[in-house]
Amino acid sequence: MIYVMGDIHGCKEKYDEMLLKLSPTEQDAVFVLGDVIDVGDDGIEILNDMMYRANIYPVLGEREYYAKKYLPLIAEKGSKEKALEALDGEDKAELARWLSMKSEKTIEDFLKLEKEHREAILEFLEEFADFEELECMGKRFILTHAGIRYHDERDLYEHETEDFVFAETDYNKIYFPDAYLVTGHTPTVAIGKEYAGKVYAKKRHLALDCGAAFGGRLAAVCLDTLKVSYC
Repeated sequence: MIYVMGDIHGCKEKYDEMLLKLSPTEQDAVFVLGDVIDVGDDGIEILNDMMYRANIYPVLGEREYYAKKYLPLIAEKGSKEKALEALDGEDKAELARWLSMKSEKTIEDFLKLEKEHREAILEFLEEFADFEELECMGKRFILTHAGIRYHDERDLYEHETEDFVFAETDYNKIYFPDAYLVTGHTPTVAIGKEYAGKVYAKKRHLALDCGAAFGGRLAAVCLDTLKVSYC
């Protein structure tokens, strides 16, 4: 079986509950659509768990994008404040944006780790894919965190990382007539109030961010059956 899980955002209890519910075997695969960290309290702990599971395949979210870019500098300077002082221009603005996005616990827990453990976390973040393209039960699925910025203009492999991490998806539009676009990032309640806490599954979209860290639920879908699970 192939499973895809939405934005976890540091909610380890829901993550653990979902893995128990799915009960993936070593032959199964679980893809996680990024934003594993921040907002909730246990992002680093979830990364620690994911690192040692051979059947979990992470896709890069904006939170991991910022983390792998700025955690080394924060560790070098000893604090997020000193890291911010060391930057200017666009980088300073970008780090300030991440610091405003409930990333404090992620940074705090990362700084508590021994140097070797920090390096292991950073190496794991480098393994996060920009996107995944799968075929399952005769259906094609494209998995990204936020969407695809230039979906009708260029091949998937011609995109930059930022085109997947920061894309704005139009869920009223069919992006691929022969594939499902599977995304997180945008809480489904933002697509329509009637989708609050529910997976959006229309127009060849599967939108899985059901607001796990904001009073909603963690969602996962089995691509073999299109069955949705919630925690």
